[in-house]
Amino acid sequence: MYFEFLEQETVWVALAFFMFIALIWKKASKAVSTILDDRSILIQNELREAKSLKEEAMEELRISLQMQKNSSEEFNQIIKEAKEAAKKIKDDADVKSLETIKRREEQAKQRIMAFENEAIKAIKRVSGTVAIESAKIYIKTHLDKKENVNLITKASNEIKSSLSN
Repeated sequence: MYFEFLEQETVWVALAFFMFIALIWKKASKAVSTILDDRSILIQNELREAKSLKEEAMEELRISLQMQKNSSEEFNQIIKEAKEAAKKIKDDADVKSLETIKRREEQAKQRIMAFENEAIKAIKRVSGTVAIESAKIYIKTHLDKKENVNLITKASNEIKSSLSN
């Protein structure tokens, strides 16, 4: 009575089916578990690699930003130095142009003074010659010969001495 159900084929088929499933499950669960464990390890390795790549990328970004900052500072320094050099060149050019102007003014003054001195000397020569000739003519017309020669000689000597000074 209790074991009557064991006489039915369907029970044995069902029991065989469950045993078959249990055996397959036992073998398959190990295989599935191994596959899932391997897949889990692979995913963990990939995650570690991705994290490592992310850290490397962040480091490269930090280095790039630092290099950009340094480049910007160098660029600003170069511009500052260029402006300072340009200002110095301009100041030097201003000083040199002022020196050149002063030197040329001095040269012009010296040339003007030389021309003035030359003109004064020429005027003295001409006026001396005119005075001598005027005196000669006056003496010839108004004085006798002996007085005439004495006066001409005396006047000539005075004029020559005044011109030579």
